[in-house]
Amino acid sequence: MQYSITAAISLILSSNMVYCGPLISRQTSLPTLQDIADAQNQWASDTSKVSQFLSAAESLNPGDLVSQAATALENEKDELNHKAVLDNKFLFVSNPDENVQQANSKLVDQGTFMVVVNGLQALVDNGANMSPKDVSAAIRSINTGRCSLVLPSIDTYFQASGNLLNNGINLLANRPNNCPQ
Repeated sequence: MQYSITAAISLILSSNMVYCGPLISRQTSLPTLQDIADAQNQWASDTSKVSQFLSAAESLNPGDLVSQAATALENEKDELNHKAVLDNKFLFVSNPDENVQQANSKLVDQGTFMVVVNGLQALVDNGANMSPKDVSAAIRSINTGRCSLVLPSIDTYFQASGNLLNNGINLLANRPNNCPQ
């Protein structure tokens, strides 16, 4: 039993390292305005899909919970690709955007983004065997940090993108309907 717990902890820790790579990825050239617009829109789409899952998760049967959690997890991980594009415009430049720096610090340095990834992974791995009470607790746990730290940080990225694009559109990350008050 001790071996399996140690192996599970090692797997979780190594999976965090694997998915942190895109958080600090740098490109050799700056993204174009179209790249910025695409990254912003695709990030908003992925965020919305995760929020929709978190809104519905407590009402799903165990099989659907695991399946939809896996899809939400893939969307959550895909958000890192879009963040990397915006990081290359607003963070990894000679004069970085201070607000984006603060948002990145919350997402990366404080580990709030990985808490969401790990919470979704736990639902994928264990959701079929969780009681409704456990599912509710897991969703509350994910939403606590996601609603108060992750989504406002994503909003900051969207605001920087919108200011650059100057298209009159101010995107906000879609919130689940069960964010803690």
